[in-house]
Amino acid sequence: MLAILLCLALAALLPIGLALWLLSFAYKVWNKPQPRRTSRRVMIVSLSLSGLGAVLFVTQSYNRQMLLARVPAPLEVARVEYRLEESWGLGFMPGDNETGFIVYRLTEQSAQWARNQKSQLGKRLPGGGTQWHSTPVSHVGNRDWHPYDDEPSTTLANREPLHSVTIAEYLEKYGFLISIEKGRDAQADQAIREAGSFYAYGRGGSITIVDPARGKVYFAYAG
Repeated sequence: MLAILLCLALAALLPIGLALWLLSFAYKVWNKPQPRRTSRRVMIVSLSLSGLGAVLFVTQSYNRQMLLARVPAPLEVARVEYRLEESWGLGFMPGDNETGFIVYRLTEQSAQWARNQKSQLGKRLPGGGTQWHSTPVSHVGNRDWHPYDDEPSTTLANREPLHSVTIAEYLEKYGFLISIEKGRDAQADQAIREAGSFYAYGRGGSITIVDPARGKVYFAYAG
């Protein structure tokens, strides 16, 4: 896991390093005595701006691809309705935290396809029925939702009374809170409490919820 995180960190730093190299190269050429310095400087500025633009374009394209990859095939995204991702620390050191909540609106065709699968939808998604579970999410004995249920401080005598699960509760399980815009998580809460949706746990403390009735996918992670 540490190796994967280091690779991701290097991949994120690569565009920054390339941009700095371009600026350094442009600065050296700019100050080098040359005939027709003005025309050369214009060319250098143009090339530098083009290079920086290309770096930004590649970075944004990669980030969007990673964002959309969180939605399971064959579902297709029409737009991202809401996105909030925050982190504390470097992202790969002990004690660091990353928490996020994203709402995707499916295309009408994908939403209708998901509804047509009915109770078989989980079997049609990547991983099949072994990975995807039908809602509602059970509150009892769910260590993915409550990782500290076995600790003395959360014994039956001290634990809060049973209640319906919420996305906010899932995101706060490690104590790193994010301020979701009011009402944005209400439909996700309904999806995990009622029958008709499917959810799957993934890497990095993530959960993906496919909500055919509303034509949405919710992605949340806390780790």
